[in-house]
Amino acid sequence: MSQLVAYYDESPVGLLAALRAPSQDVFLNDVTIGADGTAYFTNSNDPQVFRVADDGAAGRRASWRTREAASSAERPQSRRHRAHRRPQRPLVVPQGTTCQLRRFDSVDGSVSPVDSTSAGLVNADGLVRQGGTLTVVRNFSRMLSTLRLSADGRTATVLLQQATDRSRVLMTAARLDGRILFVDSRFDEPVANPPYEVVTDPMVR
Repeated sequence: MSQLVAYYDESPVGLLAALRAPSQDVFLNDVTIGADGTAYFTNSNDPQVFRVADDGAAGRRASWRTREAASSAERPQSRRHRAHRRPQRPLVVPQGTTCQLRRFDSVDGSVSPVDSTSAGLVNADGLVRQGGTLTVVRNFSRMLSTLRLSADGRTATVLLQQATDRSRVLMTAARLDGRILFVDSRFDEPVANPPYEVVTDPMVR
């Protein structure tokens, strides 16, 4: 069954559109929202970013636009990768199996590698950008990697590697009111059991 995306207006709250992913073999994983309301979704089954935007028609319908990460890229084995929340800037997306970062231009759809060969980003998952600093959540590695991202987004240099709480598998993160919030996925449990938590202190205990 294909995935369904609901597109809402937040003020007042109302459903603008509901649409299905354009293929049965799409696994939409993470989303970042641009300043104009455009949403960008990663596809964990293939190296793609999907763009969902108002097409300007009556009823404010949404439309799919697909951007290929790299035409020659192999299908990744990891099912988890995240676009960082930085509206109107190039998107940076990791592939945790190959430890690579890619830069997606949200304007023209072009794709280029980010030179991060010294970072060792195994199991890279959620990303948070604060200015030129990129925080990478590395789920099953139970690590946080802090990188310095160049102004053009083409180079990332590792600054710090920190172990996270061994009792958690953190999968993604987001900024809120000056803090970074981390989601505990419970992916290490055969069947995840509540409580499901968002934490502010991810460090090893």
